[in-house]
Amino acid sequence: LEEYWFETSDELEFVRKNPETGKIENWFPPRSTRIASSLWLDVHAYENQKLYPTAKHEDFIERILAFASRPGSLVLDCFVGSGTTSAVAQRLGRRWIGCDINRGSIQTTAKRLQSVMREQVEKFAKRPAPVAQAALPMDPEGSDPEPNVAPEPAQLSFSVWRVNDYDLQIQHNEAVNLACEHIGIERTRADGFFDGTLSKHLAKIIPFDHALSPVDLEELRRELDSRPDEDREITLVCLGIEIAARGWVDDWNRLRKGKNAANRLHVIELRSDETYGAFIRHEPASARMRIARKGPRVTVVIEDFVSPSIIERLRQQAGVLQPKIDDWRAMVDSVAIDSNWNGSVFNVALSDTPEKKTDLVKGSYEIDIQSKQTTVAVRITDMLGEEVLVTTSV
Repeated sequence: LEEYWFETSDELEFVRKNPETGKIENWFPPRSTRIASSLWLDVHAYENQKLYPTAKHEDFIERILAFASRPGSLVLDCFVGSGTTSAVAQRLGRRWIGCDINRGSIQTTAKRLQSVMREQVEKFAKRPAPVAQAALPMDPEGSDPEPNVAPEPAQLSFSVWRVNDYDLQIQHNEAVNLACEHIGIERTRADGFFDGTLSKHLAKIIPFDHALSPVDLEELRRELDSRPDEDREITLVCLGIEIAARGWVDDWNRLRKGKNAANRLHVIELRSDETYGAFIRHEPASARMRIARKGPRVTVVIEDFVSPSIIERLRQQAGVLQPKIDDWRAMVDSVAIDSNWNGSVFNVALSDTPEKKTDLVKGSYEIDIQSKQTTVAVRITDMLGEEVLVTTSV
């Protein structure tokens, strides 16, 4: 068949001519859309960032979320990286959960999402009521949203959760060094199995990605069998201990009750040990602020902020020198204010997120409120991702 393109008064049209009769068989007007193939050459796959070389392009993620979900759907990204998937999901009116073991990724994603939500707050500022999580913008019949119409955000706030002490599992060598310094273990680099000595005991640190188990203890038994002349007592340092492991240790020590018994076992559990439990003790951050109202205008002044976790981290890095922080704002990553907090959903009405690393938050804010009685909530996020929420009725 001979195929031709003919130019009409409107647009180019595809015409198919029957070679036998010479008559036009059918024609197809040009379209702005077409069926996508399995090979996507019209969108960029990667952002080509230096810090996140595998970061996907927003157009690429948007195409996937557009046909794989609807407004109000829940999107899970277990390796959030720079936060591209969460940011696109937020723009498309989807709910989302982002996870990453890298604290830097969480900070980068949080700043990115705050910027997206700030744009959405400004765009939807004229709406009669804020979006609440209890009423998601999902079509009850599951139909697709109208084309070329930006969906309303499913939420205008988020929280950062720290779970399972995963920051102790990032690098085993770094965690071993911190534990040895905290407990007072003297490192012996020449030993391939034990990490050092504690007084006259051999010391072994169990990897913090799991609790002490009988498997670890059987490995210790095999190591001692290969050292028949080793008679020193042994201290095991762990983050959690299985019930079966406790019974294993009790049985082992029951056979070694003599004064000069060899290889008695001692266990330091860093969560519950009376002497060394401070290794993972968490003291929450705190803030002191003044919230006052005069007519329709509310003034929020943050007078002080203290993050014990940041101070402790600086103390460990500084060594003998004591850390000194002259300005509390150096510990703060961002500040967000909800001018009408309902007790459950935090809707950002004002956000202070410095663009540059050298910039600091303002610490003093003014916001106009029309209602007679309301609850103002101020959320402060520190540089380690911990949040402090202060509420006041005005």
